[in-house]
Amino acid sequence: MSFLKQSIALPSGRIELDLPDGVHVPSPSTVELAGLLDVQPGERVLELGCGSGLLSIAAARLGARESVAVDIDPLALETTLFNARANGVEDVVTVLEGSWYEAVSDLEQAPFDVIIAVAPQTPAFSDIGPRYGGRYGTDHLFSIIDGAGDHLEPGGGRLWLLVISLADVGAVMNRLRNLFCDVRLLKTSKRFFSREEYEGLARGLFNYLLNLRREGKASFEVCDDGTCHFRNYFIRAANNRL
Repeated sequence: MSFLKQSIALPSGRIELDLPDGVHVPSPSTVELAGLLDVQPGERVLELGCGSGLLSIAAARLGARESVAVDIDPLALETTLFNARANGVEDVVTVLEGSWYEAVSDLEQAPFDVIIAVAPQTPAFSDIGPRYGGRYGTDHLFSIIDGAGDHLEPGGGRLWLLVISLADVGAVMNRLRNLFCDVRLLKTSKRFFSREEYEGLARGLFNYLLNLRREGKASFEVCDDGTCHFRNYFIRAANNRL
């Protein structure tokens, strides 16, 4: 098995990652999210969909007393443990196999102070694999938002999400505001893409995205030279209403 090495500079220090074939390389937006986290010393953190373990390791570096990393892929969990050891936080990072909150349903512990999630959210008219997020890109995001209240510390708990503007961001924000008193968009950034990239996922997908844009369910720009870009939205929700 071949490995890609990645060195990432964050405010809390540099993180070194070993990434085997089959484990998603952290995107620039995930690195941006890692640099925004407000984890405080002594807090418990849950990362849903850990991949390489970057966000869980970043939380540990910020002083989390426990950082629980969840993924459905055993290789991602193995990689997260390896990277946690390589970065000196193996005593803080725990891995659990499962889908979203199912993995922590049996934990008999206090709620988490912070939940972090970067979910699959590419909209599609059919299941196109791991990047699929349902018809409007919101299926997994809604599951994470709806379950957060049962797993967050009352009052001070925070949910961090990365949401792309190909998904129905308005519906996501409405869902968050129905469940949290304090919902903040802290940053946006551009992500460039091409028609060919999404047609490579599923034939007709780019036209489907164009239709969603006409319906106001997606937002992206198509430039004169044919390149496109959507927005990354970095969102923090706090003070659960339930």
